[in-house]
Amino acid sequence: MTLLVRTTRKLHLTDAGEIFFKKAELAVASLMSAGEEASLFQRHPTGTLRITAPADFDYTSICEAVTEYTEKFPDVKVELLLTDRLVDMIGEGFDIALRAGPVGDSTLTAKRLGAGGLVLVASAEYLQRSPPITQPRDLASHRCLVISPEQYASSFTSWNLVSTDGDKAKIVPQPHISSNSVGAIRHLVSVGQGIALIPPTLVHREISRGRMIRVLPEWSTEPWPSYLVYTALRKSSPKVREMIPLLEPRIRNVIR
Repeated sequence: MTLLVRTTRKLHLTDAGEIFFKKAELAVASLMSAGEEASLFQRHPTGTLRITAPADFDYTSICEAVTEYTEKFPDVKVELLLTDRLVDMIGEGFDIALRAGPVGDSTLTAKRLGAGGLVLVASAEYLQRSPPITQPRDLASHRCLVISPEQYASSFTSWNLVSTDGDKAKIVPQPHISSNSVGAIRHLVSVGQGIALIPPTLVHREISRGRMIRVLPEWSTEPWPSYLVYTALRKSSPKVREMIPLLEPRIRNVIR
């Protein structure tokens, strides 16, 4: 097929060449447009940002970060999954995960945010009408609100505490009320039903506002580290890169 005809003075297209040139011109323009869009995608957050965290995490802090993020980048959709299930980040397409305890997966990048153990809390109302608590064994004479996972609901739950001085105490509370719902136990504490051992991320606001009080504040469970987790590929994405500085300080604040 002849596309060009060359003479001693000029070069011109054949009819077939004219058709080929027009099609090629459209293809090149399309490729350039796709390249520009891809470049823009690398500079500006777009698409859907998927975040997962434990069910008993402080969703308020996460939601504050999400609110600021979506106000700044209204074109990005955010999906938030709170679950006790260990999510397969890569297989399920999640961009960011908040995890407590060892991450384990070497394909993931984990940024340590802090470490904290479960803490004992009660309402001021409950403490005012109850015997004083000066040491862990005093808990035996108090109403204990126990978080009991569904699969272990019928078994005894022990509270393994450690002090800031390194002393240890094992308490087997007699549950006044037990539930597999951390949220339910938190509410029961707030209305004066007893003392609970609970994640500090769920009650730090109530404590700071005086709605709940740390019981035996020098005692807690062994601290577990918390991590902000993502893959190296995901971190390079603008939608992830822009969320991390909004999420990280808020989570550090509730863990410390």
